[in-house]
Amino acid sequence: MPDLLHLRLIHDGTQPGPPLPEPLLFGLQDSKGEVHPGLLAPCAPRNFDLEIAVTKAADGAPLFRGAFAHGPPAARFLYLSWKRIGTHEHPWGWRIKMPLSGIGWADIVAVNKPGKCLVADVLGRKPHDRGAVEWRVEAK
Repeated sequence: MPDLLHLRLIHDGTQPGPPLPEPLLFGLQDSKGEVHPGLLAPCAPRNFDLEIAVTKAADGAPLFRGAFAHGPPAARFLYLSWKRIGTHEHPWGWRIKMPLSGIGWADIVAVNKPGKCLVADVLGRKPHDRGAVEWRVEAK
């Protein structure tokens, strides 16, 4: 069973609602509330490459762990976040969830090869969207 799962999220940084007038940091949120900016390329959406640990839960389902895995064990997800700069009572301008529940053992085995990762294009995803994310196997 693989220990690490290689993932890539693709998003252009467009705020998922009416643009907020204040400066925001956009990126992949870790469990400490830090925002990681991802990889920028000219005239292209941003790529967020990450690794998360995966083990087998008691019920046999994949169990995702690590600095970027949020939520209860049976319903883990990733956050793309727009964080207000400085200290604020409510630091998050926007956050969108990417559930990991759509990733099964067949996907994990398929990317457990050198140079492979699971990729999800999440452009246009909204903050309260709880629908599944479509993951596909691609080269890193």
